[in-house]
Amino acid sequence: MKVYKTPRPMKAFLTLSIIFLLSTELSGQQWGLGFQSNLGFPVGKLKEGSPGIVIPEFSTVGYYEFWNLPINLGLSIGYGIYGTELEKRRDLYAGFNDQLRLRRNNNSLTIMALFRYLPEVSWKLKPFVELQGGTNYLYTRYKISESRFEEPIEEGRDHADWIGALRFGGGFKIPFKNPEFGFFEFKVIYQETKPVEYLRRGDVEFVPDRDGGQFNFQVRKSNFNFIQPGIGFVLYFHEEF
Repeated sequence: MKVYKTPRPMKAFLTLSIIFLLSTELSGQQWGLGFQSNLGFPVGKLKEGSPGIVIPEFSTVGYYEFWNLPINLGLSIGYGIYGTELEKRRDLYAGFNDQLRLRRNNNSLTIMALFRYLPEVSWKLKPFVELQGGTNYLYTRYKISESRFEEPIEEGRDHADWIGALRFGGGFKIPFKNPEFGFFEFKVIYQETKPVEYLRRGDVEFVPDRDGGQFNFQVRKSNFNFIQPGIGFVLYFHEEF
């Protein structure tokens, strides 16, 4: 497995964001905790190499708002499954012909530092532009069990790869009836990465033999670029430090 290291500019962005957040005076600032539901649609080489792929993601975001600056800093952690497959087989183990369930999930984990700029406007809808930098972890897990309700006989990871990622885009937020409690938000983000290796549904084939058989992998490789609309909400925490 070839692992791609996070690019130096990405590391610098993450490091500076954390240092800036920790070194700023916290008195009078405002914290927010957000939950978002996102859906990624492939573009470019990802669309060519994996037509029809959709990348759902649920993310939790911590925001830090400055009272005297039109910016937010934050950290986003997201998780999604971009493909799942279930096989029922009797040939996974030599000398054992009971029907077993082979479940395989293609997962994504994202960790992104976030910078948001909010221009001053008099509208109820508050627009913003956003830049994110961090990493994607793409991995495929499998589980073999007798039924969906029993402990697995075997489970593990078929494939995994890390890749640095940049995201940028924008959207708008809609304050709650009482703006001090938080807001709803809608945004559209574009993600760009270097080539990364990953598996999709149907990319793993089991070839049985008298010794039990083996798995053959057809690993794909392309940029993991997509356009991602998302909706969510943020709750404010007002606390003086």
